[in-house]
Amino acid sequence: MCYNCSRNMAKESGQTTDADTQAADYMAQPAPEAPATERIAAPALLRSGWVALLFFVLISALFTWPLVANFPNTLPDWADPADTSWRISSIAQQLLNDPFHLYKTRAFYPLENGLALDELLTAQGLLGAPVIWLTGNAPLAFNILHLLGFVLSGFAMWLLVRHLTGSAVAGLVAGMIFAFSPYHYGQYGHLGLISQQWMVFALYFLLRFIEGSGQTKRLLTRRNMFNLGLFSFFFALQALAAGYYAFYTSILVGLYLLYYLLFGSGAVRLLLDRLRRKPRFGDFDWRLVAQQMGLVALAGVVSLAILLPFVLPFLQVKNQYRFKRDLNEVSYWSARPYSLLRTTSYSWLYAPIHETNLIEPSPRPEGEMYPGVSALLLAFAGLLWPLKTRKWPSAYELQTANARWLFAAVALTGLVLGFGPVLRLDDEYAVKPTDMVLPYDWLYTNVPGFDALRVPHRFALLFMLGLAVCAGYGAARLVRWSRERQEGTRNRWLLWPAGLAFLCVAVVSVEFYASGMPVQATGTGNTAPALYRWLSGPEADQVIGKDDLLLELPVGEGDRPLNTSPIYLMYNLSHGRPMLNGSSNIVPTGYDRLFYEMRRFPTAPTLDIIEGLGVKFLVVHTRGLISDEKRSDLEAESRPGGRLETVMSFPDYTGDPRFQDVVYRVKPAPERFAKLREAIPEGVRVYLADFSTERRRLYTTVLPRLIGPNRHYTLRYGTIYDKLVAPAGSIKYAKRPELGDYVVMYKSDDPGPLGFSQDDSLDIGENEYIMVYHKKE
Repeated sequence: MCYNCSRNMAKESGQTTDADTQAADYMAQPAPEAPATERIAAPALLRSGWVALLFFVLISALFTWPLVANFPNTLPDWADPADTSWRISSIAQQLLNDPFHLYKTRAFYPLENGLALDELLTAQGLLGAPVIWLTGNAPLAFNILHLLGFVLSGFAMWLLVRHLTGSAVAGLVAGMIFAFSPYHYGQYGHLGLISQQWMVFALYFLLRFIEGSGQTKRLLTRRNMFNLGLFSFFFALQALAAGYYAFYTSILVGLYLLYYLLFGSGAVRLLLDRLRRKPRFGDFDWRLVAQQMGLVALAGVVSLAILLPFVLPFLQVKNQYRFKRDLNEVSYWSARPYSLLRTTSYSWLYAPIHETNLIEPSPRPEGEMYPGVSALLLAFAGLLWPLKTRKWPSAYELQTANARWLFAAVALTGLVLGFGPVLRLDDEYAVKPTDMVLPYDWLYTNVPGFDALRVPHRFALLFMLGLAVCAGYGAARLVRWSRERQEGTRNRWLLWPAGLAFLCVAVVSVEFYASGMPVQATGTGNTAPALYRWLSGPEADQVIGKDDLLLELPVGEGDRPLNTSPIYLMYNLSHGRPMLNGSSNIVPTGYDRLFYEMRRFPTAPTLDIIEGLGVKFLVVHTRGLISDEKRSDLEAESRPGGRLETVMSFPDYTGDPRFQDVVYRVKPAPERFAKLREAIPEGVRVYLADFSTERRRLYTTVLPRLIGPNRHYTLRYGTIYDKLVAPAGSIKYAKRPELGDYVVMYKSDDPGPLGFSQDDSLDIGENEYIMVYHKKE
């Protein structure tokens, strides 16, 4: 006879079954106050959140030394840290001056929203604004937020693991793993990626809301709404801190909600009980679960409403420039199996291994994915040696006790996605047809925004997050086992639970300890380089107008126009004049051409481009000119009769007497374009062609300003500089000219496809770049 039939017959006869008695006894028990597992005893001092926070402040200062000793006057380097300092300081300034145009900047002139061309750093700008307002010191704000990334990562994980396991010292172990993993160290200098703590805070308060409303069966209490509001706030804050982490947080929250719907709510348990025809000790309240999910969805809408005004400019820019990462590039920046053996080069424990080159380093940065032997052992202990619960655990108790499997799934998800769209065993750039396709490929193809992520390896964050929580379960179980053993021995000092817990903390600390991170002197105010002190002072204001356009050279190192000399932009904040210089991952149309053209400076064509774009003053760091010949050419242009006039000269910031930082006034050279103006009369149509396959030239774009406005210009392509070189509406765009037009072409381009020959060329005098063609009558 089935269980329900026998139960119904017993009810009709007024009898009760044993199962009913057990269930009634169980349901009469009060709901537990602490996490699902029994609270593990620890000294009261260790259970204090303030003590845990202080612990992570001190340990972060030690692990990131000498960062704390150089807060106000250094950056890790002048690449990404300088770029980030510029961005957060610009946002802070805009909050005071024009908060409705938060991403407006005078760099990337003439663009209005230059800050929207790269990573979301809005949260750091908002959090760092008070420091910027009070001190005007961008490196100080950067370094404070940088240290807080380590401190709050550890503290947030401590809160989460203490809540799940009931063990404060297990929280310390998990916090150490999460905050100081080699992956997190590998992001040193990437302020957005260092700020991984907000997603843990978001998950913690989401857990508090779900569990609080589940225990009390009342959703709209003040405490529950407070927890739900904090979840929404921290979710939005994490998305504004780093675009990558917006996706990671969504995945983390999605995995938790799926786990809760299936297991934490009791749905699967109820289904199994029914299939096995066993009595149910706790009901699945689908109405309560539906209401919880509805409120979480509402919190998600609130988060989206918070994010939308900040994110919309980025989405518009992405669509405008059709920004998308190439699949080969994404695969190149993915993790490899050997990444699991790569730790930070500053590791104290593994330095001897690095010196022997037993593990050959990858040519790519950001490859660290080493989880740590201690973390792995503790995580396996937590998974396979679970904490004890009561004989008849409630759904709430089972949810938190079995959450270790949720975080094992989080770790596995991060590990698999970190390998990118295909499994690679080499460091070649191109994907091979034989490479095994991984789940990331589906996300790249089908999920909006995934095609803008360049470095799948950063999914190592989820790998380390899940691993840290599992290791926390393991540490909590060790402390529990130690206490149980202590109760049966007289030598209690040998198995003191707190001593074993601190041993776990010590082992993790020794394995992950790494200090001596690089710092580069970056003075501000009175300690800034002499050049920038002068540009920010009253003497420069008498020479250079506040709206005079500047260009600082050289534009950058390397062969790609990405993150080009962002230190110029950081110092630009102090004088605030418009600059053609910029730094971003999304390269606006034409800036790449400017970058490649200025690599040839100081040739005559580059000076033509500078004049054609309306640059009034050049700032040149002679250290960056790659040869003595270029420095000699620059000196020749600054003599009488040259095209540059020296305004001020300053010692190089390094103190090397061979180099100088020089401010030049750009002198117009109308005589250089006299024959060009004569060859192309006013009123005619001029086609400015560009068929170069390299797409590295800007010269024809600036000709309208050099030749004169009284002509009808047609460009083959548009750039962000078009309104600088001609009045609005005076330029048209076409792939081919109409017959009879004057055509300007680069000397390297063949005029034949346009119907011209060398006999159609006009005399325009000496010009290294272009030819003018016109059908002679």
